Amino acid sequence: MAVSEQSSKKATEVSSKEPEQNSFWTPGRVAITLIVGVLVVGYAISRWSSGGNVANTNTNPTVGRTGNQPPPRTVPAVAVPLPQGLRETSVQTIEGESLKLSDYADKVVVLNIWATWCGPCRLEMPELVKISNEYHSRGLVVLGIATTYNERNDAQRVKDYVKAQNVPYKIIWDDGTLVMPLVEAVQGKSVIPQSFVISRDGRIVKYFSGFNQVQTPQLMRQAIEDSLNSKG
Repeated sequence: MAVSEQSSKKATEVSSKEPEQNSFWTPGRVAITLIVGVLVVGYAISRWSSGGNVANTNTNPTVGRTGNQPPPRTVPAVAVPLPQGLRETSVQTIEGESLKLSDYADKVVVLNIWATWCGPCRLEMPELVKISNEYHSRGLVVLGIATTYNERNDAQRVKDYVKAQNVPYKIIWDDGTLVMPLVEAVQGKSVIPQSFVISRDGRIVKYFSGFNQVQTPQLMRQAIEDSLNSKG
């Protein structure tokens, strides 16, 4: 009888332990499931946040376009004359030098509106430096335009950035006197970057709103070549 009772007791102990051994939700599996759940939720939140940032960037009129870089918008085939008197308007460079667009009446001019914090502007500036170096000897002048309101009146920040990037061309420090008539002339919007290719006779022959790494440099070079070769 003692043996029988011991055997029965052991059988009872084994049967009471089996549900624990065969249970799917062990502590280890519970921990792994919680970790995976946290990772999935975190990934979903990061994807949602990324999409929101891109949407906000494209709708804010003061922020340069980012993301998939849409093709640059350009003016119609017919050139647009500069607003009357704009060539004779005196503006200041970031270094305090006074200049007028009429100072370059015998040159083809590229005007580029940009900002130190604008991502597409940062991508475009090295291309403008290349273009300036490539065509300067043939009669091209590149002028950057940094606005007081985009840079919060921090001229030193602009100076430091231009120096760090080894920009060889002049940067105009504008309060809107130059920028606003230019943008209105092409019926543009308040976005950056914007670039204007201006012929020797004072016409905007090509206008770029935004920057596309593949298309913009190519189209700008073509407009510059056409203007340099033109007898107008």
